[in-house]
Amino acid sequence: MKSQAIRYWLSLSPALRRYYRASLWPCVAFLALLYAHEWAAGQAQLAVPVRAAFALGPVVALAWLFVAYLRFLRECDELERRIELDALAWAGGIALQGTMACMLLLDARVIAWSALHVAAAFGLLLVGSYGLIRAWLHRRYQ
Repeated sequence: MKSQAIRYWLSLSPALRRYYRASLWPCVAFLALLYAHEWAAGQAQLAVPVRAAFALGPVVALAWLFVAYLRFLRECDELERRIELDALAWAGGIALQGTMACMLLLDARVIAWSALHVAAAFGLLLVGSYGLIRAWLHRRYQ
């Protein structure tokens, strides 16, 4: 198992390795801020601005991660950039279509989801489609 992980790591481009290393701290910060938000959301005695700050904390960590991703896009080669941009375009299109379908089904009262379920489904659709398409494109081009 360990040798497989090492082989995988060594097969990555230098730009992708740097991106994975640079994304470690934003991911840790995101998880910590997410747990802090979960705690703060249950504290009714906290003022609304404080709860809002805890709620938006994970967004700051995601912005940090996005900056690292943009740096990665500038550093990667043409093929890798094409794979990433194609995956982003496909994922955006799939998420847009899925969101539109969800809104229309909700409007027609075919489904009755809460706002939490709609947001979770949208996030899962966006991230999941990006990951699957990126993996497929990597296999296709390499």
